[in-house]
Amino acid sequence: MSAGPTAPVDFAALALGGELGRGGQGTVHRVRNKRINESAADGGWEVVYKEYAPSVLPQVDAAALAAAVALPTRLTGEQGRWLCEKTAWPAAVVRRGGQTCGFLMRAVPDRFRFTLRTMATGNQGPPRLATLEYLLNPDAYVAGIGLTVTDRDRLLLLADLATTLDRLHRFGVAVGDLSPKNLLFALGPRPECFLIDCDAARTDGATVLPQAETPDWQVPPGEERGTRHSDTHKLALLAVRLFARDQGATDPAALAAVDPALGALARASLGTDPAARPAPAAWAEQLASASGASKPGRGAKAAAGAKPKPPAGPKPPVNGGGGPTGPTSGSTGAGSTAAGIGKVLAAVAAVVAVVLLYAAHHDDPRPADSRRPSAVGGSYRPPLPDPVTGSPRPEPPGPTPTPVPTPTPSPSPTPTPSPSPTDPVALADLGDCFFDTGTSGHADLTATACTGGSYKVVRINEGSTDLNGCAGVRDNDESVSSTRYSRVLCLSYQSSGGDSYHAGQGDCVFGPNGTGPWSLLSCRTGVFKVLAVYYGTDDHSKCDGWPHYNQWRTVSGPRGAGRDALQCLSMVFPDDAGYATVRECLSKSGSTFTNVGSCDRSNVYVTGRTDTPNYPAFCGQDASVYWRSNDFPALGYTVCWRWR
Repeated sequence: MSAGPTAPVDFAALALGGELGRGGQGTVHRVRNKRINESAADGGWEVVYKEYAPSVLPQVDAAALAAAVALPTRLTGEQGRWLCEKTAWPAAVVRRGGQTCGFLMRAVPDRFRFTLRTMATGNQGPPRLATLEYLLNPDAYVAGIGLTVTDRDRLLLLADLATTLDRLHRFGVAVGDLSPKNLLFALGPRPECFLIDCDAARTDGATVLPQAETPDWQVPPGEERGTRHSDTHKLALLAVRLFARDQGATDPAALAAVDPALGALARASLGTDPAARPAPAAWAEQLASASGASKPGRGAKAAAGAKPKPPAGPKPPVNGGGGPTGPTSGSTGAGSTAAGIGKVLAAVAAVVAVVLLYAAHHDDPRPADSRRPSAVGGSYRPPLPDPVTGSPRPEPPGPTPTPVPTPTPSPSPTPTPSPSPTDPVALADLGDCFFDTGTSGHADLTATACTGGSYKVVRINEGSTDLNGCAGVRDNDESVSSTRYSRVLCLSYQSSGGDSYHAGQGDCVFGPNGTGPWSLLSCRTGVFKVLAVYYGTDDHSKCDGWPHYNQWRTVSGPRGAGRDALQCLSMVFPDDAGYATVRECLSKSGSTFTNVGSCDRSNVYVTGRTDTPNYPAFCGQDASVYWRSNDFPALGYTVCWRWR
């Protein structure tokens, strides 16, 4: 776990620069006197400030915004670094006169901008945000504005997005308004996406503002917004439209022509039954497979018969989005880009509560002949001015320009000694994942995506073969070594039951009522606190003696039932009324009930209790308080009380 969340910032302490953008929710300004993550090796990042408009402020849930800022406190260092590199996440609440008025966030990294080019006047103004809208157009238009994008680039962009969604969902985050307006892209040094407008995301069920959707990117009528299932639906829409080169397409035919399995995923994901949609992890795996981004084999325990995969061929060079054209290397994901992301980011140990620039922007990237009517009123959406330059959105360019030749990179020298392909421990990096098909004393690892049943590298001890060196590493479940390269890998089991497998006493977890993975979460109302953990047993009667126990679950572990974890859980209710019994004394202050342990110091007592929420008639003339859980309705209640 990381340190505590960033303290709120007083508006008066900010030295604001120029306005960067203005939209329906508010305005975005540069901040001249603050940076985020200044202790990092790169000196941290520039900061921008989003101020909510006066008309929007009454709708802002200040508690939800504060909870979003606090999200990194329940993440590991690697997870926090990943979050600030891949997603738009508020870094600090800003208050004016004690009231929330906006928040700070990281400015958009330069690699997610490009300089638009036209035949008439060349490059148009300063670099602009590279929203994915630009790629939902015919190839001639895309090339005409100065971008060189292959089908493989499109597959890798989608794979990166699917991997990002999968990981966010495991953090308890649903993007909600997932559309190309809120997604930036970069083509170099590797194809990747960057999410903005993340104060609109839904975290552990809470949302800063009411959920909204971009026209033409809505979920089916009647479906709940801002869920993991709605994110998958919109991922499928994006995949279909990215390959159809059409901003309104819904037919997966063009995607299926590239890979029939992707076409099948799209059809299932666009269905009206949310529960039947494939998870983003399935998308990530198939997209990586279709792109040829298979990762070479990595680690093994004590150098045991590993099964390395051949490396993918080099990725064709592409234009990096407005910068000079240059060579790029192929993706290194194994069945998914998840391992590649972890490889780049997992070495950073400090959690950073940072994010991205608010998207009060959006040039209209559609050529005139491909714009579709808005879902509102059936009329065309007029071009809006660029928020940075104030100039109108450009019209489509003329003929495709001649591509700029790409220089060929010089080969890198071969390290000495070169790691043996039969000893992938020497090749492993932090964040890589493997399946282990060996015995309990002799590992046999094969590189894979970081999915259920795999092991993830969470620490590497160089210059040692002592397997006990992993004993103090958090979430370590197995250690492997290479004698030749004097190296130990500390591995963490990735349970199909979610990262809640590594929850300990006092941690909080939550997930679906039934089958499905659960996640480690910050402790708050509506989640479960872990009372005790027992391994190698499914005898949930062991939980009966724990106070306030009301739920149990078994999380699958490695190598059979002997490592399965039985967790005894307690619902975190809003206050002590949740566990109060009839005739119990409580102290009521405002709307909060507290058990102070003494009737002499209490001012109310409980006269009745039922498991039916919001049932005041049950209490007759007495007052009542209630709470319900949509996911676990059996744990709801109505408590009756009287003044003492």
